[in-house]
Amino acid sequence: MSAIFSPPPAALPTDKELVLKVIPMPADTNGNGDIFGGWVMAQVDLAGSVLPARYIQGRMATVAVNEFIFKQPVRVGDILSF
Repeated sequence: MSAIFSPPPAALPTDKELVLKVIPMPADTNGNGDIFGGWVMAQVDLAGSVLPARYIQGRMATVAVNEFIFKQPVRVGDILSF
């Protein structure tokens, strides 16, 4: 079965911003009660894939991340925006 692809949607208006908001849950915590850094990185990866996914017609993957700085702990219930 072949996939049916529609043309890419129109570009976002210049006065708009695409944002992914997530709320970590207790299952996302480490032994100290903070949210796993890997979970946060995975959410950033998902947020970064939204626009490319609108245009490609196949698989994509993050190849490398040069730096990721955690400035403060993330707690259960915090709202994260990317």
